[in-house]
Amino acid sequence: MKVDLHLHTTFSDGTLTPEQVVDKAYSLNLRAIAITDHDTVDGIVPAMERAKKYPLLEVVPGIEINTYYIEEEVHVLGYYIDYRGNTLKSTLDALQKERIERIKKIIEKLRELGIEITFEEVEAKASGSSIGRPHVARTLIDKKIVSSVDEAFALYLDQGKPAYVPRQKLTPYSAVDLIKKCGGIAVIAHPGMLKNQDIVKSLINYGIQGIEVYHKEHDDERVKYYKNIAMKYGLLMTGGSDCHGAPLLMGSQPVPYEYFIGLKRFKKI
Repeated sequence: MKVDLHLHTTFSDGTLTPEQVVDKAYSLNLRAIAITDHDTVDGIVPAMERAKKYPLLEVVPGIEINTYYIEEEVHVLGYYIDYRGNTLKSTLDALQKERIERIKKIIEKLRELGIEITFEEVEAKASGSSIGRPHVARTLIDKKIVSSVDEAFALYLDQGKPAYVPRQKLTPYSAVDLIKKCGGIAVIAHPGMLKNQDIVKSLINYGIQGIEVYHKEHDDERVKYYKNIAMKYGLLMTGGSDCHGAPLLMGSQPVPYEYFIGLKRFKKI
């Protein structure tokens, strides 16, 4: 009864198509997965269509919204969102435009560093509408500037590095409001990656409904800590591998099946 509630596809910065994600999830005996691409819902329908082949596998429609607050990137997961509605679409369209402008600024900084790279080359790496820094990283790998995505971020793309450009379009509070407005469940993603833990407390006070407990960047101590936070404040608990394809981390986190059931029940309330 394994589940993975945090997966990405080629529609954002993953390397597997929605169909491949579903096929792989089934082969790993997962009982539920969530498609949570960055700032796009375009991969949800293909995944749900594919899942019709596998009656025992449930697909949760989701999203991971990238926001920026107090000099940090804060990611907010949304589950069971109305992914067909115009309310969400209009906001996501604006986010995609902001993503494009950000990538162009990153490319400009890289060119100032003497790295010859074009927007067209980066855009070719993005199969879907959501373009991001991992696509820049993969372009740098192709050009043999770096040997891995991690190296690209460590040398150029992470906060504080010479080609970093912050996101400025949406706050985490706006993301929570948007997810709720679209009938979804708002969950703070990988809170252990935040340098400023006051943001977690602030989002809880604001009304976020859940917290991601299990994540590849959470050690046992952090898992225990966020479980206690969830119980203290009555939050839903979620978890997932945050798999982007390679390496294949899907199903690697011991996320209890009850977390998935908790989301379903909350949605019906």
